[in-house]
Amino acid sequence: MIDKIDVLKRVQSLKNKIKELEASQERRKQDVQKKRDLIEEEKALAERKQEEKVAVQKDIDRKELDLKTNEGEITKYNVQLNSIKTNKEYSALITEIGSKKADMSILEDEILDTMSRLEIANQGLEKATENLKNEEQSLKDLINCVDAEVKETDAEIEKIKGEQNKYIDLLDEHSLNSYNRLSNIKGGKSIVPVVGNVCGGCSMNITTQTLNELMGSKDLVFCRSCSRILYLDENSD
Repeated sequence: MIDKIDVLKRVQSLKNKIKELEASQERRKQDVQKKRDLIEEEKALAERKQEEKVAVQKDIDRKELDLKTNEGEITKYNVQLNSIKTNKEYSALITEIGSKKADMSILEDEILDTMSRLEIANQGLEKATENLKNEEQSLKDLINCVDAEVKETDAEIEKIKGEQNKYIDLLDEHSLNSYNRLSNIKGGKSIVPVVGNVCGGCSMNITTQTLNELMGSKDLVFCRSCSRILYLDENSD
């Protein structure tokens, strides 16, 4: 005659093993999702760096256009100088030319400064693009690795389920129903040992009657406090 407790302990152990494997699979899938989230952040950063580069380049283009415009106006003013007849007009035009040259000097300095900013923006974009490329390759490698691990774990789970079913087939309907009901409620601790007259599930003292039932009955014995299935620990005094 089979020992129902030993069979139930084995069923519980196998079920807990399956849960551990499924939890491991879920953690690995979460690793993939975290990597995907990181890549989205890297993409957003690369896009910001690209926008920054474009903005700086537009600033340079605008300043260079202003510089050319000033150069054209100075050329025009120099031509006009040859046709001016009064000193007042001549002085006014010279002053305007001087003002335009001063503006050009400021623009030239600003263009040099903005070009430095453009170089920094380019470096930032290159770094962000390279990081994104590396992270995308890392994601591909991770997905391949996780897919292989999940496939291997699926096979292991199916093997354990097959072994678990062999033990389940040894149980009578009442024992199996009791186990399933408690397993749904108590999770991985539906069958617990009694150690030192204490329930291994709720840590409450068991009654003398319950202890006698454990020692003399072949039926399942339940904790009066937490309703878990009890068994005597072999190492218990």
